Amino acid sequence: MALGDPLTTTTLAHLPDARTNLAAVGVAKAIAIFCESPIIMLLHASNALAPTQASRRALWQFALIASGAMSLLLALTTLPFVFEIVGEGWLGVSQSLSGTIRSTLSIVILWPFAIGWRRYFQGLLIHDGQSNAVAQAGIIRLLVVGGILAGGFTLRANGAVVAGMSLVWGVIAEAISVTYLARKLGTTTLPEIEFSPELPQDLAGVWKFYAPLGGTMMLGWGARAALVGIVARSNDGSIALAAWPAAWGLVLVIANSTRMVQQIIIRNRKSISDRVLITFAISVGIICSLILLVISGSPISEVAISYFIGNDRALIDRVRPVLLICAAMPLLVSLQNALQGFLVSEGHTWSVNQAAWVGATVMLGSAYLASQLGQNGAIAAAIGMILGNVMEIGYLFYSWRITSVN
Repeated sequence: MALGDPLTTTTLAHLPDARTNLAAVGVAKAIAIFCESPIIMLLHASNALAPTQASRRALWQFALIASGAMSLLLALTTLPFVFEIVGEGWLGVSQSLSGTIRSTLSIVILWPFAIGWRRYFQGLLIHDGQSNAVAQAGIIRLLVVGGILAGGFTLRANGAVVAGMSLVWGVIAEAISVTYLARKLGTTTLPEIEFSPELPQDLAGVWKFYAPLGGTMMLGWGARAALVGIVARSNDGSIALAAWPAAWGLVLVIANSTRMVQQIIIRNRKSISDRVLITFAISVGIICSLILLVISGSPISEVAISYFIGNDRALIDRVRPVLLICAAMPLLVSLQNALQGFLVSEGHTWSVNQAAWVGATVMLGSAYLASQLGQNGAIAAAIGMILGNVMEIGYLFYSWRITSVN
């Protein structure tokens, strides 16, 4: 899944007006993901609520309502007077970028709806042990994204338009695929595995169960959107807006490969000891962090980065140190998701929400302070991300130990 970002960045870097399009797509995606954020945790909820038919039905109703509402919210941001407040006012985006960003947002309006739809069926498949089906749908998404990007590159099309089309049609293709596979494998008609009275059985119960999870992701991704505002106002704001999404997209290629440890923990918590599960999460994180460290710190890293973002010397000089700073991010993401998995499996969703508040506050505060002390925007953002994740993990660990004792 994460390969879509570097493919998009590489394509934009080799199309005309690369810096402008990289910056515009980075801002547009930050806004789109913020609108998507409340329904990101549908995967976790679907996995956790799969044991009873009533819970599954109620969650599907919730998924349709919430995902549709988020797409409507994204549509509203494309209106000129709304974007003037959100983009130019809150995020500090220059007027020269506004038109390109709004055009990209208009293309990806269906993104949140498709994400919610997809994640509901992914959760059912994971709970049923059909992880191969999830991977197959992900490959289809990658092929669609790659095909659109290749076509856009061949036609020398507008980079922002190509990126938007690949983003939305890739996830729609994945949603259709995962739905087909879930129905084909009988996952949608699973018999009731066990009656769990503590699980929500109706729409109202799902809202109560899900609210802390949705709020957690909205807070987290809202903070990342706000981080773009700090980057835009840094001493090198114009180039930092291009450097930060380019570098972060490469970091996420590896870091996001650790996120599924959470689903493994939610599904297997009752059959595998916590010690084994946390050891697994740490080992996955260490391996992925070492991979990123080798990529960013080896002698060939500059060549690899230049292939990734083009031959813009100033952009390369800002991306490389960000990769080095963020080498620990895969380990941190793995630990974060593992601890979230323990708490979600126990129904302690408010603890996850509280940890997100801690992480977001530290992230934004650290990034702002680093920027004010003269660090360039991309490095300030990287420092904020690392420190925010460390503090969030600390709070999650504390909450997990407290709930385990009790």
